[in-house]
Amino acid sequence: MKTIVVVSDTHANYSALEKLMPIINENDYFFHLGDYEKDVKLFSRDIKAETCSVKGNCDGGGNDVLVDIENVKILLTHGDRYDVKSSLYKLLLKAKQLGVSAVFYGHTHNPSIIKEDGIYLINPGCMTKFCEKTYCYAVVHNGSITVKIVELKG
Repeated sequence: MKTIVVVSDTHANYSALEKLMPIINENDYFFHLGDYEKDVKLFSRDIKAETCSVKGNCDGGGNDVLVDIENVKILLTHGDRYDVKSSLYKLLLKAKQLGVSAVFYGHTHNPSIIKEDGIYLINPGCMTKFCEKTYCYAVVHNGSITVKIVELKG
């Protein structure tokens, strides 16, 4: 069993990341989905979890990363390149093309978990100063993934 904490759109909200740090370090993986990817670099010495991040539109261009955790294939992306503010259609097509079980994406600042055609499309929300701060907690076990959106308290 492996556990994952996923955030997106931190936009230099260092206090939120500091509050989340003990939770991050209790888990196996930490994913940052862009828009201020540099925030991860600032905290890199304090992060004990295996870390993976992607660039968002505010980071000078997006990239995708594929990870495989205990036979669960996961796509990490910021989402802007797939027009996720309009529709999740392009993102779902990419997920099907890659054969992933789950896609973590950001950009919209709206937390959501949708399962379509057997594929999870998960947005952890955002950590900016001007929104409800949320993140995703995921558990990968026996070839399947379970996800939950959690509000950062305090």
